[in-house]
Parts: sequence; structure tokens; C-alpha cells
Amino acid sequence: MFKNKKLVIGGVVILVLLFLVILIKNSSQSGEWVMFNKQEVAFDEPVDVVFDFYLPWLEAVRSAETDPYKAGLAEAPILSQNLRARLKEKTASDEIDPILCQATVPEKISMRVVYEVENKAEILVIDKQNAPTHSPLVTLLALDGGWYIDDIRCAAGEMPPEREFSFEQEGYLLKSDVPAPYDSEYWHLVFEENGQPGYVAPLFFNGESQCQTSETSTETTVCDTNSFREATKVIIKGEMTEAGVEVKRLVKME
Repeated sequence: MFKNKKLVIGGVVILVLLFLVILIKNSSQSGEWVMFNKQEVAFDEPVDVVFDFYLPWLEAVRSAETDPYKAGLAEAPILSQNLRARLKEKTASDEIDPILCQATVPEKISMRVVYEVENKAEILVIDKQNAPTHSPLVTLLALDGGWYIDDIRCAAGEMPPEREFSFEQEGYLLKSDVPAPYDSEYWHLVFEENGQPGYVAPLFFNGESQCQTSETSTETTVCDTNSFREATKVIIKGEMTEAGVEVKRLVKME
């Protein structure tokens, strides 16, 4: 009898697991959130992902019956775990809304794409009627074919914050063995982000791209891509574009 009960329980567990697998596969459609590695993603364009989060937040802020925190929007699964943890420390009584970055509630908002590449995007949320001192800058990361909101920062005015470089990563140079769909005509940087390996960024060099022989050296020369070697460890600093990174400086680590 006990053995039969164990068999029945084991069968139920297997059926439940199969049901969850089927449910995840069937829900992997555009506009729906799907969980991967404890992080849910949406299969829409980054701009749409941001809109879908911000519009309910605006409605909850304007509501006389609830607020974004009571509505559970601060714990939305499309947000990264770090962002959700940060929002737990906030309340609706805070003078500055951490998602809207201002005390005045916008009537209408629009989105401006700061940049979007294969695995990362930044979207600026703009108040269409007022000129706020700060605007939300939303960072999204790609995961398993979808996108999630990794961070929200308050940028000055309607422009993203000034940064010396929009891209600065340590990784390895790769060209001839770069995986599809990347073009082996160009050098690429293979790197990790947030502890996850396998990120690839095309690199574009011009007459202003400077190469530094080591971290300790202060001397630089115009980069000669013909002298590059596969799998060289480097730091790339440059400006991120839709096509890839316009390299300003390459620093050899070896």
C-alpha cells in the first residue's frame, strides 16, 4: 500500500512538471511574460515593454483608490530582482516618484530610444507637456529572446546623463571564429555582463580610435586592426550605436 502511494505521488509530480513545461512553451508569444532563470521577460520591442509597464503605473498614481505599491506594480515580474528590491524601500508618500522621477504626474508620456543593440537597450521616458528637471532612463537587458527592465535611473532633463563612454567592457577580441549571425569581416568583443557570459559586440575603428599597449602605459597610437590577434584580452571604451561600438580606446590587458 505504501509503495503504491509513493508511485501515485511520483506520477502526480511528473504530470505537474510536464504541465508547467507545456504552459511555458505555449505562453512564449509576443506580449506575454515568461519566466527564465527566475526572471520574467516580454517578447515585445523594448519601447513597448517600457510602455506596458509605465501606463499602469501612471493610472495607479492618478487613482484615488489605490497607488502603484498597493497595486503590486513595484513587484512586477518584468522588473529585475535588484530593481524590485530597491522599490520595496519606496512608498507612495515619497516626494519624488522613483519611476516617474518627478513630483508632478505627467498627463502624457513618450519614449525616446537612446540606443538599442542585440542584448541591451536604453529608453528615455519623456513628459510630453511639461519640462521636468529629471526624466526616467530605463535600461533593458535581453534574455532568451525577450526583454526585461533591469534598471530605472533619473536623468537630467530630457537627455540621458553625460557619460564619457556609453560602452566600456572587458573581454576578448574575436574575428574569424565569430558565431553567426555576426560578420567575420569585423572584429568583435566577447564579454560578460551581470555575470552572464556570451555577449558579443561588433567593433568599428576609425582614424580617431586609440590603442594602448597596457593598463600601466600612458602612450597610445592610432589602432592598427591588422596587428590584432584573436582572443586578446582587452578593455574597449567607445560609443554604442545600433550597429555596434564605435571604438574610442582599446587597452590591451596582456
